[in-house]
Amino acid sequence: METLLLTLETEASRKEPLQRAAEIIREGGIVAFPTETVYGLGVNAQDPEAMKRLSQLKGRSENQPFTLHLPDPESAAALVPRVPPQAQKIMERYWPGPLTLILEVSEQESVGLRVPSHDVCRDFLREAGVPVAASSANKHGDDPANDAETVLDIFEGEIDAILTAGGPTVLQQASTIVRFEGDQYRIIREGIITLEMIHRLLTGKNILFVCTGNSCRSPMAESLFRHNLSLKLDLPPEELEELGYVIHSAGVFAGWGNQASEHAQTIVEEKGAQLSSHRSRPLTENLIDEADKIYALSESHYQLIKEAFPQSMDKVSLLGQTGISDPIGGSLATYRECAGEIEEAIQRILKGF
Repeated sequence: METLLLTLETEASRKEPLQRAAEIIREGGIVAFPTETVYGLGVNAQDPEAMKRLSQLKGRSENQPFTLHLPDPESAAALVPRVPPQAQKIMERYWPGPLTLILEVSEQESVGLRVPSHDVCRDFLREAGVPVAASSANKHGDDPANDAETVLDIFEGEIDAILTAGGPTVLQQASTIVRFEGDQYRIIREGIITLEMIHRLLTGKNILFVCTGNSCRSPMAESLFRHNLSLKLDLPPEELEELGYVIHSAGVFAGWGNQASEHAQTIVEEKGAQLSSHRSRPLTENLIDEADKIYALSESHYQLIKEAFPQSMDKVSLLGQTGISDPIGGSLATYRECAGEIEEAIQRILKGF
């Protein structure tokens, strides 16, 4: 089999090679095409034989899915029954672009979707008129090809055509992959769109913890949240503010300027964080308005916030399933138990970060 090289040399010469590449796809062939990241190998996703051939060429199991490449973000709505709000937010910010989203089709099935920003690629996908399943242009375990010449060296005689506008791909690295399971997400692979960029886009960056006097529970929650978030993002705590995070605390009946309790400071230090610089402050309307997410440390705090600031309850949650037990007046062991409850609740929150 001869591998055709379909070159788009000028704007005026685009139509014929695009139509030929689209025809090959519809007839069950394999076409290599450029994206802004790397070259891809595409087939008609509705053709089982073409899908099998691509799996064999890549050395992959036939059960291992390929990403569907789409010409525009609107095409995703026809392929998944529900796009989570957070996924929609990513689409609006980063599509077209070097980002793959894995979304649920059913409880048992998911699909990977990508809208490349390369204009030749998107014109080709539109011209194809069928869903195009694709994988990076490389043999299993090798680096993806970034130009048509490398694709030809690897796959000459094994694929039907290579579509090219000449020159290497711009980014020369694979796309970022984000998987959604329900409304929760996780980063499967980082590309030029980084973990921090996704987190900054999707997570509320102003996080407020509220207890009574702002001297034990909420300061511990503030400090432990900052500590655990920095571990998750693999960043020093002081760099969180540079990413736009504001993590703080207040008390519904707090005064100004009191230090955290001695036991609270000791327990937090045991966990690698610190509270020595903490000073208490009362909960105010400005703090409520500026916060993206507010965590009440007990049901009574939740109700007090509800009574005082009913317009803001859409961003208020109880920390933990039933709140956090009050350690005030207790022993060091009591504070240690309280900190454990706080960290358990924080870890559940951070699963969605």
